[in-house]
Amino acid sequence: MQHFFVGFDCLSLPANFSGAGYYIYYLARELLQHIRNFPIAVLCKPDHADLFSPYLQSSDKIISIPLANRISRLSFYELGLKKVLIREKIELFHASHYLCPPRNEKYQIVNTFHDMGFFLHPNYYPVSKRLFFTKRMGIFLNRSERITAVSKSTREAIVDFFPEYANKISVIYPGADHLMNENVRPDLSVNFDRPFILAVNSLEKRKNIPFIIKVFDRLKRNFGIAHEFLLVGHISNGFQQVLREINQSKFSADVHVRLSIPLKQLVHHYQNADFFINASSYEGFGFSPLEAINNQLPTFLFRNQVVKELLDDHPYAFTDWDVDDWAKYIYEEMQNNFANKITSEKIKPFTWNNTAAKFIELYEQIISTSGIRSGRKETAVAS
Repeated sequence: MQHFFVGFDCLSLPANFSGAGYYIYYLARELLQHIRNFPIAVLCKPDHADLFSPYLQSSDKIISIPLANRISRLSFYELGLKKVLIREKIELFHASHYLCPPRNEKYQIVNTFHDMGFFLHPNYYPVSKRLFFTKRMGIFLNRSERITAVSKSTREAIVDFFPEYANKISVIYPGADHLMNENVRPDLSVNFDRPFILAVNSLEKRKNIPFIIKVFDRLKRNFGIAHEFLLVGHISNGFQQVLREINQSKFSADVHVRLSIPLKQLVHHYQNADFFINASSYEGFGFSPLEAINNQLPTFLFRNQVVKELLDDHPYAFTDWDVDDWAKYIYEEMQNNFANKITSEKIKPFTWNNTAAKFIELYEQIISTSGIRSGRKETAVAS
């Protein structure tokens, strides 16, 4: 009979998911369905309990924790989470988004780090968020027994700033196949009678959406393409710049912005767009380009560090910020029926099944070496 749980942290899930939210949701769902020798306790807000309850196995459970806002969430991690973990017999806790409770001899912590943008590109983030994470990252790393990074690029960045934790860090890639079995539902609010270009991003500064709009504008001006442009995303700190760039374009009437659409509608757009474009300058992993590639969509990208890591030096990954270079090459590929497009074979290993299997292997390794199953901790940790 089991006397402990592996806890999985879903408390950071926002109302509208973007990259990290999708990571937490799809990994939790896959872990719950996977074959394993231990029960899982999902910690989430009450509104999210129904997302996970259909996937629970017989000994699993959901622990609902009401958190009114970000301040109450941060306070709970520091002051309340430890008590919950001990009370609920959670002896291995997977912190899925940096934040984790103080150390305690009653449990061990696996922590997932998504990126180090707060250190590498501080200008992309609000001051309050940047200050909090730059001051607390070292603390969260120190509290964690093991750390997983979503890419080699993220691992290297962590080691650059915190080399003392290098031996704790392993890379476990996220899945990218989460939309492959989604049903399709047309988005009736956007009815295209012409071909369209698609971009899917949270509307953050680092995503460089105004640059994409400039490329669209140049394709229209220089080559007379008939296309419209659909931008799907969530409002973030780059939203006002996006609106300004749209308003300045001669072709603003052909630019459509859709916020927080259902996944079934998103899949419909992936399956019906002519091609996809993304110019994000920095990512820890980056889901939307891989979603597009998995839907067989020609995908043009900026070659940031993780694009290079995952896709090598593919010609659809640009190394510069020259609008004319992008527009000219994209138009040539349109004329060539996208003969050189990135194929889904390039990202075939990135499945949530593989991701969950690697995490379960990691959990089992920690369980077998720490004495969790027998109730004995071989390695005591300080508070």
